[in-house]
Amino acid sequence: MNEITQTQFFGDFDRLRSRIDILERLKPEFYAQEVEQIFRRAWLPVASMTDLPSNNCYVVAEVPPLKTSLVVARGDDGKVRAFYNVCRHRGARLVKHPSGCRKALTCGFHGWTYATDGRLIGVTDKTQFADLDPEQHGLIPVHTEVWEDFVFVNFDPKPQGTLQQWLGKFHDQYKGFFSNRQRIASYRIAVESNWNVAINSFSEGYHAAYVHRKTVPDYQGGKQNPQRHRAYLEITEHHGRYSAQANPNRKVTPVEEIAYGHGRPLYPSFPPFSEDGLPLPPGVNASRNPNWGFDVAEVFPVLIWIIGAHWHANLWFWPTAADKTDVHVEFFAYKAETVGDALAHAYFRTRLREVFREDVGTMEQVTSALKSGAMQNIMLSRQEFLLQQHYAVADEMLRSRP
Repeated sequence: MNEITQTQFFGDFDRLRSRIDILERLKPEFYAQEVEQIFRRAWLPVASMTDLPSNNCYVVAEVPPLKTSLVVARGDDGKVRAFYNVCRHRGARLVKHPSGCRKALTCGFHGWTYATDGRLIGVTDKTQFADLDPEQHGLIPVHTEVWEDFVFVNFDPKPQGTLQQWLGKFHDQYKGFFSNRQRIASYRIAVESNWNVAINSFSEGYHAAYVHRKTVPDYQGGKQNPQRHRAYLEITEHHGRYSAQANPNRKVTPVEEIAYGHGRPLYPSFPPFSEDGLPLPPGVNASRNPNWGFDVAEVFPVLIWIIGAHWHANLWFWPTAADKTDVHVEFFAYKAETVGDALAHAYFRTRLREVFREDVGTMEQVTSALKSGAMQNIMLSRQEFLLQQHYAVADEMLRSRP
């Protein structure tokens, strides 16, 4: 790198705009269009294979913008399928427990029973139904595909492309990275924020020196990068990602020395990168920067990854109204094998949670201020290309077929 870090930009930036009409996006009628044109048509990540460790395991996944609950199940044949969480008798919610493993799912209303592949296999008092055909009354499926540790669904009756096409070059560049990890934290919070504003809070690093100046004041930047520019930034057809540099002059706190003294370092400590010492798939630290800290990627429309050497975080941003968003956060790290590993996990969990809280406060303040109507547009810099990409993809979907 040069003495002062210069961002390496990759992708087609000609279709992006630096001025975005944000006030329009806060209107309920605009949100209604987003629900139908974006969330009902995009491939949406709804579950983790971590929750489906063996056949006949299931997890309930909520999709708030569509007011939909799904049962994501790994059948006796090993195939993962998603179904509306609705009993075919009279529409009761079929599964109420968030996750589990069982060979059959039974409705608590009248006892109808389904296999984990969706088949209706049991009807109580069946002789009283004059024309019931069990083969035609299995659970209602949703298009489902599995990629790495993620289960994606698509609610469009005829999806415009496969999941591989939707992910583009991301599809083949993270092989194995999200596997064999331990979930060490899971949080869910309802925020008073527009979903675009909420997810935008995590797709740029411009804010870090200011919003996080007390919690992690020097984990990025340093003499070579005083403005904390991204080392690498790329946009694809639907998504985007960047790599952030670590600060080589960061001062390790005494508590961090203890916490990471007997376990692999996690946020905000970043081990130096080398192909031999820290092998990573091509999508992680794509520029192979030796002073790499972490990556951030937006998988449009709802998912943010924050990726470090031995950990990652999944952040979902599910809108529930034009000015309300359900944020779900999960932290994953290497599996703890020692007391030192467990201590490292606890410290990592606490530090990242405190940083996340600062971001939540910002997204709510921004939404509140914008709702005043004082300003129509927001202005975005080159360091905020991922935000520009977010709005470009959203607008393309809003303009396309009804």
